[in-house]
Amino acid sequence: MTLPDPSQPLPKRIFIDATYTLASGKSSGIERVVRSVTRECQRMAKQGQIPDVRQVISHGGRFYEVGPAEIDRYRNTAAMHRNVLSCASPVYRRAAKALCSTLPLPKLRKWFLPQPGHLGVFKVAHSIREAWVHRQVARTCTPVSPTSQDIFLLPDAYWVNRLRNTIWPAATHARHCGAKVASVMYDLIPITHPEFVGRERSEAFLEYVKSVASHSDMVVAISQTVREQVDQLLAELPQPPSGYCRDIRSFDLGCELKPTQGEVRPQVSQAFAGVPPYLMVATFDPRKNHEFLLDAFDEMWQTGDSFRLCLVGRFGAQCDRTVARIQQHPQLGEKLLLFNDLSDAELQYCYRHARAVIFPSIVEGFGLPIVESLWFGKKTFASDTQIHREVGQSDCSYFSLDSTSQLIDSIRNWEQQTTPEEVSGSGRQLTTWRESANQIVHHCLSLFADRVATNPSSADTICFPADREAA
Repeated sequence: MTLPDPSQPLPKRIFIDATYTLASGKSSGIERVVRSVTRECQRMAKQGQIPDVRQVISHGGRFYEVGPAEIDRYRNTAAMHRNVLSCASPVYRRAAKALCSTLPLPKLRKWFLPQPGHLGVFKVAHSIREAWVHRQVARTCTPVSPTSQDIFLLPDAYWVNRLRNTIWPAATHARHCGAKVASVMYDLIPITHPEFVGRERSEAFLEYVKSVASHSDMVVAISQTVREQVDQLLAELPQPPSGYCRDIRSFDLGCELKPTQGEVRPQVSQAFAGVPPYLMVATFDPRKNHEFLLDAFDEMWQTGDSFRLCLVGRFGAQCDRTVARIQQHPQLGEKLLLFNDLSDAELQYCYRHARAVIFPSIVEGFGLPIVESLWFGKKTFASDTQIHREVGQSDCSYFSLDSTSQLIDSIRNWEQQTTPEEVSGSGRQLTTWRESANQIVHHCLSLFADRVATNPSSADTICFPADREAA
């Protein structure tokens, strides 16, 4: 790992915001990035390799530092978000099941018996509980007093409605006090592909991007592809009087999944017994393109192929048609498998025991399942998009989304050339979360050093001894 140049000025503190993730029980891409980057940055700081790293939330237009005691307050809120029905009373569950059996309407079930990761009728209750925890933390903690010696890293999901009114005033206050603010940008999909979110959400997301560019000293994208898109978009937008941030950089996401201890349910292990299935890991959402993959396997099954397919991911908001197709499929439970509530231990079990991984997504900001698949040494088939080529490089087999024929041919050809015992790992060194965190920290330190270089009186020079590398 490359350590900071001991001759360069360094900030005293790096604050990482996790306002959304702390209250989220999900383990999707955003939360994984926030948790992993925060964890690795704190480890590097404890080893003396980088400046002091502290976790914060935003509330009422200010940042508040949170320690173990404050983080513990969010556990029940996160558990509610992860699987709200497990937190509901048995009386409610029985009543809701009876109602949904009497009136078998999909929307009714979605509201009263929400799937893991969804809140249904409990959305308001969760928001109230989350807001209450934020207030309790703000009441018991002293707000951070930003200085010109500080950097605030904002890697969370700030497009969520309830965060817009607190994160940007907090960022404005920090910058007014002389601190630098760096924001992470995940993708521009709502703008580049509005068909997946609708006009209203697309317009709201554009306002979010403008807010990021207006309140940040640096924007760090999760891929070079997204960096180029953000740079182009900001150049094309009418500029506000103060201008938009034009310091746009990128970093690589980590891909390793730390071995997780935990029970693997029999239905999961049994699904991977015998002939290992092909695996797709993705939230059920139209842009993830489950329908395309189902079409391909339906065609192969109709012509006599015995390949199996396992779909893993939580149900999104626009997946009713796809889920209904799966649940009514004649091969469900045999050649077609479905899991939407896996634990981290079970997800890793699926990766380890899969025959290969397929990722047919139409558009991504990164494509984390691709590098996770390569990390587990699996043959990986990915749709032929610019971002997938950037992430997968020469380690994947790419297929066109114009028709299913190229994917089908690729699978059949690969099956003829290999045996189930053969492993197709990546031929390159994949990025770890430690390296990912190191990249983003160095962007932050470079931002600070650039400011000091142009305005030496804005900060004192704080240098680590050269022998800190041995720590």
